[in-house]
Amino acid sequence: MDNKLIELINEKTPIVELVSEFVSLQKAGKNYRGLCPFHQEKTPSFFVSPEKNICKCYGCGEGGSPINFYRKIKNISFQEAAEELAEKAGVKIEKTERQKDPYESFYQLMQEVKEFYKFNLKNSENGQKALDYLYKRELSDEIINHFDIGYAPEHSDALYKLLNDKGYQVSDMIKLGVVKQKDDGSYYDLFSNRIIFPITNAKGSVVGFSGRTLNPKDTIKYVNSPETVIFKKGQLLYHFNEALSEIRKNKQVVLYEGFFDVISSYKAGIKHGVATMGTALTFDQVKLIKQFTDSIIIAYDGDDAGVKATLQAIHLLEKVRLKTEILTIPEKMDPDEFIKAYGDEKFEILFGEYVKDPYQFRYGVYKKGKDLSNANDITTFKNQVLEMLSYADPAIQNLYKSRLAKDLNVTADAFEIKTKKQPPIPQNEVIPKKEVHKISNKFEKAERYLIYAMLRSKQDASHIQARLKTSDFVDHIQSTIRILIDSYYKEHDQLNLEEFLDSLTSEQRAFAQSELFKDIMWEKQLDIDITEVEHYISLVKTANLMRRKTYVKATLEKEEYKNNILLQEFKMLANLK
Repeated sequence: MDNKLIELINEKTPIVELVSEFVSLQKAGKNYRGLCPFHQEKTPSFFVSPEKNICKCYGCGEGGSPINFYRKIKNISFQEAAEELAEKAGVKIEKTERQKDPYESFYQLMQEVKEFYKFNLKNSENGQKALDYLYKRELSDEIINHFDIGYAPEHSDALYKLLNDKGYQVSDMIKLGVVKQKDDGSYYDLFSNRIIFPITNAKGSVVGFSGRTLNPKDTIKYVNSPETVIFKKGQLLYHFNEALSEIRKNKQVVLYEGFFDVISSYKAGIKHGVATMGTALTFDQVKLIKQFTDSIIIAYDGDDAGVKATLQAIHLLEKVRLKTEILTIPEKMDPDEFIKAYGDEKFEILFGEYVKDPYQFRYGVYKKGKDLSNANDITTFKNQVLEMLSYADPAIQNLYKSRLAKDLNVTADAFEIKTKKQPPIPQNEVIPKKEVHKISNKFEKAERYLIYAMLRSKQDASHIQARLKTSDFVDHIQSTIRILIDSYYKEHDQLNLEEFLDSLTSEQRAFAQSELFKDIMWEKQLDIDITEVEHYISLVKTANLMRRKTYVKATLEKEEYKNNILLQEFKMLANLK
């Protein structure tokens, strides 16, 4: 999409009318203002200028042109935002041929299934019983509609017949786990007499379902869709897409174990909650969270199983450097039980008075139930605490050594902490920029200048991508931008800078504007010829080898790791400067 067309779409889209669909605005002189939809605030700092046809938040910096605002508020691509606004404004454009999602027909089928279950909840006799159950759990029609809750008829093939009548393939119904086949060749619906919770992916497409039984004699309360090509439970979080705007506003996510915890929390005003659907937290789920926030509150059940799951989650979250806090719910309750027993207001208060950091939480868990006059309990407690502190900052170590000494009635000198390196970051995890060690400014600039070359030329971009591995860039934001440039060129012959920048996250865009585009090389638009490109590629490769040299040297200094292979490698790298 060329610049003139982008300008026309923006020009034909009055920013005040557009923003008013999502934000309550008040007149402020020539402009309008309201509470920012991108972050949590009490005093309005989001301003809209009809004259300039732009918006901007002076608190978090988000905003921009109509297309950019619409893209961010809807969580869609720049191209999709431009096309949707063009249609609204009556601007005729040729829609780009995007690569079709191979699972688009599956999403359509699952959407039909969701609508079928929703219809049955309020339009069938047994559905009314399910609805009464939800009302007894204090769910209003508004909440039921927000979460798209439905009902699956008992011992039925009604869903199969509906989908069949609409032309969907039986093989797809079976593949997606909504229909099964009997030995006699007939078909029946997987879910029977259950309240249905649709599960969406990060883009909001329905990919699976979970059904809660209405029969008190059933030993299994919840049945989930089977694993399919689009439904992989370990990669999904319940209500994530729906909570995304609130996650952005609060710059935080609240992690629960179950559906009703999320729903009750939402009803109580805590709307940035998601759930792991009763399974242990996975690295894929953590990666999904980290794309949008660096802060998480674990609000698992207060029983022993919930405590155990929390300890496991802390272990994973420490590895990926997410700021983690734990909500400790009194009386071993789960969030849904607590809200029903004490009300919405008391639940909100918990987030101020009952939130602990991981060290406070674990220390309390390790101490609980221990008889500190019993030698075995003393040893177990001491070892648990010292292991917890082995990765901690020295200030935290000193604090808890003193606390441990007081509890065991000894001096802090009685404890020796074997400090370990931070747990390794799981494969493919991004290291925050502030933690990256820069070897030399010339190597950092080499990465930057290669980015400039890629931004200006598709041919140079292809050449650089072919000559360097993704891991060769040490700066994770520049590395990500490099990948995004390559991805952009797969659909375009030339790079439109505004369109490309609007496709970046706020962190990536801020980095580009404050770091990349402040360099004299970019400001003066100095040329970078192929000889210079090769020179910068060489520097990046050298930097990578130097990092390897540092690692090998450090490893060889550990007696247990000395071996001929590493010694030979170090000799090869020894003269590298």
